[in-house]
Amino acid sequence: MDRDHSFWIGGVTVSIPLSGWWGGSHDIKQQRLQLRNAENLRDDQRQLLLIRMANTWNALTDAYQQVEIALESIAQATENLRLQTDYYHAGACTMSDLLEAQSLYRQSRDRYVESYAQYAVKRREYLQATGR
Repeated sequence: MDRDHSFWIGGVTVSIPLSGWWGGSHDIKQQRLQLRNAENLRDDQRQLLLIRMANTWNALTDAYQQVEIALESIAQATENLRLQTDYYHAGACTMSDLLEAQSLYRQSRDRYVESYAQYAVKRREYLQATGR
């Protein structure tokens, strides 16, 4: 070899941390899993909210029907009391029959108050569940 030509001979070492590459891909996978978990949790909460709204609506309609039944019961008890009062004044029934009719009338009024209070509670629960 001539002395005019110089050749470089050397070794180059490159150090690539494989743990850094693996850690980066691991972090990306972990972020994707967290994103999926958050989406699943959101979907679950949305479904639970819809179920809660449906349940409170069903409870509200049931409470309303109980109020209607109580109103019909008052109407029947009122008519029964009127008839028993007329029969008592005509001498066709006893005092115990009249007192029983009065008792049924009071019970029907009490049931109406209770059912209306339940309806008001269920209405408030429904309004809260629907965000109003």
